[in-house]
Amino acid sequence: MLTTRRTRHVRWQSLALGLLLWAAWWPGPASAEDAPPPPLAPFFERLFPQLKETRETLPPFLRDADFTLHLRTYYFNRTKPDDSVNEALAFGGWIGVKSGWLLDTFAMGATLYGSAPLYAPDDRDGTTLLKAGQKGYYVPGEAWGALRYKEYALLTGYRQMVDQAYINPQDNRMTPNTFEGVTLAGKVDWVKYLAGYLWQIKPRNSDEFISMSEQAGAKGSNDGAGLAGVTLTPLKGLKLDLSNQYGVNTFNTIYGAADYLYSLSDVWKLRFGAQLTDQRAVGDGLVPVSSRYWVTQQGGARVQMIYQSFTLTTAFSITGAGNTIQAPWGSFPGYLSMIDQDFDRANEKAWLIGFAYDASKDLAQGLSGYVNAAWGTDAINPTTRRDAPHQAEYDFNIDYRPPWIEPTPLRGIWFRARAAILDQQDARTLGYQFRIIINWERDLF
Repeated sequence: MLTTRRTRHVRWQSLALGLLLWAAWWPGPASAEDAPPPPLAPFFERLFPQLKETRETLPPFLRDADFTLHLRTYYFNRTKPDDSVNEALAFGGWIGVKSGWLLDTFAMGATLYGSAPLYAPDDRDGTTLLKAGQKGYYVPGEAWGALRYKEYALLTGYRQMVDQAYINPQDNRMTPNTFEGVTLAGKVDWVKYLAGYLWQIKPRNSDEFISMSEQAGAKGSNDGAGLAGVTLTPLKGLKLDLSNQYGVNTFNTIYGAADYLYSLSDVWKLRFGAQLTDQRAVGDGLVPVSSRYWVTQQGGARVQMIYQSFTLTTAFSITGAGNTIQAPWGSFPGYLSMIDQDFDRANEKAWLIGFAYDASKDLAQGLSGYVNAAWGTDAINPTTRRDAPHQAEYDFNIDYRPPWIEPTPLRGIWFRARAAILDQQDARTLGYQFRIIINWERDLF
């Protein structure tokens, strides 16, 4: 009973604190109409109306500059199958500035990220909302310069955001992963590409950049990772992805995926998807498992039936026995990546069924949710080669983006509630977790 009361108290404390801080920015009425909301002027342009006219006289490098504030309040509570508990309430987010284009060729930007504890019991560390020890942090996670030639080539250097298959922001805690490196991206007709070399990563709950190889598990090493990939959209509804992420002296990952959306009628649609991952140790093999030069694969397929605002999803995946799929540089991109588990353990066979509903037209604009259930069997420990427990997970997710019509400080707010139940064979207890996340973003300039 005491735990329940405390949890409820923290939940409402998070919501009230977030709303109080955001409401302090600007008073104004709200409307519940269903029409699309009008653009909300940046904060300083509303505070100083003459600022917009002044900016119009400046060169594009300054005139088109963006200054953005993103606030996040996050409550996380998890009980693991071994009966250990992780819990924290954090407040933070990021503030970023990005210039316009100088001579339509050069731009630069920077972002400061941070997270501070509001409620963080010392004996419940491990939420990754904060640094180890339930400590807050701040870090200049992005600081980049870029050169471009139309839409064909964009060369970006130093600290930046990268999003490609197994190297991505993994923005599911307080702040995302960011990377140090050089990337080249662009688009030619229906072909998009991204290539580059990254030498360091700032993990999502850290204020330090470490080498890509150390993040992969090779302690004391200083190696980076190369990446290259293309996204093809040759036909309406068809999308093809192919990418390679090469971790020097750690492991190489080749990823391919195909997705096709087929319309049966105005209200009925079918979506088919397939994906394949090949992963293997390379170079000095500094991330050994059962064998120093391990090899594994994973394949998966997904079918979705869409009727107006309803989506029914079925999916399955099979992982090779050589190793559990490694994803130290971002979120695992598999179809069965759930809230708690990824269902990518060595030798695991997994199935999923899910139901999603966008209630914007029927109940409330901006309201949506989904329920997913997944089961995994036949997994093994890749080091000992012994059987790993069968497992099942049940996920629940609700998103609400209120359609504030009149200019108000709450425009852009996003509420998310998530819960997961994890049932593992022979576990001490039933694992569960729930999360409450409030995001709010606003252009200051």
